[in-house]
Amino acid sequence: MMGIKARSPPSRGSVQQRVVYLRSAGILYPGVYNNRSVDYDGITRVGRRRRRRQKRNSGSLGAFLGIVAAAAGLACIAFFASFAYTYARVAENLPQVGEYNVGPLAQTSIVYDADGNVVDELHGGQNRFVVPMEEISPYLRDAVVAIEDHRFYEHRGLDFEAIARAARENITSMSIREGGSTITQQLIKNTFIDPEYRSIPSFQRKITEASLAWQYEKTHTKEEILEQYLNTVFFGANAYGAEAAARTYFDKSASELTLREAALLAGIINLPGAYDPFTDPESAKKRRDVVLDRMLEYGYITREEHDRAVSSGLGLNRGRLEQQDNDNEYFLNAVQRELAAEFGNEMVYEGGLHIYTTLDSELQQMASEAVSSVVNPEAGDPSAALVSIESETGAVRAMVGGSDFEEVKFNLATQGQRQAGSAFKPFVLAEAIDQGISPETMYVSRDLSIDIRGQAEPYEVSNYGNVQRGPIDLEEAMAQSDNTVFVQLAQDLGMRNVVEMAHRLGIESELDPYLSTALGGLRVGVTPLEMASAYSTFANRGEHMKPFLVTKVTRIGEDGREEVLLEHEPEGERVLSEDEAATVTEVLRAVVERGTASRFHNLDAALGRPAAGKTGTTDRFVDAWFVGYVPQLTTSVWVGYPQSSRPMINVRGYQQINGENFPLDIWAAYMSRAVQKYPYAEFEEPSDTLNLEVKRDGRAYSRPERSGRGDVASGGRRQASASPGGGQQQASSSPGGGDVVYYYRPPQQSPPPIYYHPGTGQQFQQPQPGVRYRIIRP
Repeated sequence: MMGIKARSPPSRGSVQQRVVYLRSAGILYPGVYNNRSVDYDGITRVGRRRRRRQKRNSGSLGAFLGIVAAAAGLACIAFFASFAYTYARVAENLPQVGEYNVGPLAQTSIVYDADGNVVDELHGGQNRFVVPMEEISPYLRDAVVAIEDHRFYEHRGLDFEAIARAARENITSMSIREGGSTITQQLIKNTFIDPEYRSIPSFQRKITEASLAWQYEKTHTKEEILEQYLNTVFFGANAYGAEAAARTYFDKSASELTLREAALLAGIINLPGAYDPFTDPESAKKRRDVVLDRMLEYGYITREEHDRAVSSGLGLNRGRLEQQDNDNEYFLNAVQRELAAEFGNEMVYEGGLHIYTTLDSELQQMASEAVSSVVNPEAGDPSAALVSIESETGAVRAMVGGSDFEEVKFNLATQGQRQAGSAFKPFVLAEAIDQGISPETMYVSRDLSIDIRGQAEPYEVSNYGNVQRGPIDLEEAMAQSDNTVFVQLAQDLGMRNVVEMAHRLGIESELDPYLSTALGGLRVGVTPLEMASAYSTFANRGEHMKPFLVTKVTRIGEDGREEVLLEHEPEGERVLSEDEAATVTEVLRAVVERGTASRFHNLDAALGRPAAGKTGTTDRFVDAWFVGYVPQLTTSVWVGYPQSSRPMINVRGYQQINGENFPLDIWAAYMSRAVQKYPYAEFEEPSDTLNLEVKRDGRAYSRPERSGRGDVASGGRRQASASPGGGQQQASSSPGGGDVVYYYRPPQQSPPPIYYHPGTGQQFQQPQPGVRYRIIRP
């Protein structure tokens, strides 16, 4: 072949492979020949040249790799030399573990209702529940070790292999990207290093961590270290520690975690923000599967367990407290404020307290539903507040402080001091009875113009609608909410005495001794909690029990035993005698039976038992109240606009909102259900031994003289009138005294009662048909 020169290549096996380049028109074409008969004189073999070239190339690559290896070695030497130099410089000042006084870990406090159910968890920056190792799933222990520090059980706090690996990465990147931190070092960082320095890369900080970790391992077992780590490490979503993480992501305890759940939690530790399963489930699942791979690699699980877990979903389940539409936020808000004042915020939110409250979750739900069934602030309605107190103990069972806690944090039930209006009048009556004045005492209902010392203008008093009822007794004045009668009564009693009585009954807000206070016109105002507390004194037969929200506060001490920090002790004060309180209740029963509370409601029928209470409405319909009770439970309801003195007029077709509609609607809706939790009970009646004077002096109305009898009224006043034969006495309006109902019940002992006409004073031995009567002793 012209122009081709061939040389014989060395044989390789039975097949001689030859590579030739065919020169043709200056282009080289590679070819492969396996034929021995070819003339090789014209073929130039290039295999040897390639081998020489490969040798030269491999020699160059080897030299390059050698240089890189030498450089890396020198770099490592330089790093360790730098590390050693830095260590030597700071060694004299390295801290000792014993120098650190690490306080207890911040732990979440748990709030329970009266039945022991968890209703809230209180925590500051760290949501944490410290639990022992035996209460943490073995799957989670193994998963964390596998992904975070697989040589945990082999090293002494420092993993030098990991440190070398991290050093190479950091040198290559010319930055501190990896730290080679062991679980022990992470624990030291989370507990010993100031939080503001934990995230700042620093060789000195690393040396400090390493030194402390080395010392720490000398005095603590691996199990102790792992337990502490699992109680401190951050799992995202404000969950610190295994127990909080298990509750946050799966609504279960750490001891109940399955393999797939444990792997998910372990995967979150490295980058909680990136692997948040709630916001990025896909990334979280990929990371979980990496953890499962490591667990399989290091022998913690079998292939079958691995594959089954990898093929499963995440199985997330937000905790109950996150899911539920809480209707008890205002109650819990009051609890938090009370405990913060007692223990401080740090203890409340980080002390791991167990807080047992008086909250009845069932009654709370009833209260919230009653409020929302009547008012809807989002539609322009006024707001409402409700407080329900167990009269005999003072335990607050339900509280609604507004319509939307997320929008308005201000608690109207405990912080909203508002004008009480006529709901204050029972306190004036209580003072009158305490001074020995009978509710049968009469005043003339008429417009008043009272000169006040130091004021240029007189104090003008009139009734709603400018009604003037003429001579009327205190019971009927209460039933009809007569302003002018109670101002005259307050003048006779002395306003300082009235104010003192209100405070003794349960009002804690500042009260001024002004006549306007007798009608609930207050400078500071009162809260629904105070009003319920004060009325509960009447329900509790004259003994005031200080209201309370918390029954007990405990925590687990260092020895693992429960430590009681606070335990409620009942605080009772006798304000009225039982007979006096029963007399107040009789008068307030008249409000329910035939007074202002009876115009739109039959409360006795709605509740299926007797009730007592008082409506209240302030000037211009700014505030409206109903406060009432049965023997076991006292409830106050306030309605109004919380942030202004806005009149409640033309609301959803109502010309005005007063104590007789919205507040009473809410009270009836709640109490008609709430009382079903308590046995049927009637109010106690005043005994015959209670002697109250029918007042004639001062501003009281003086009836015509009745010869041959005293001026003392017996305590034998009853809720319903009974004839001597035991039947009901039907009565008509009394001449000259207004439309007043008078009750009586014949005594069982001699002498027999004497009856008299309330208008003329005419006396009878037997009741006359069609006439209303009082009962008095001869």
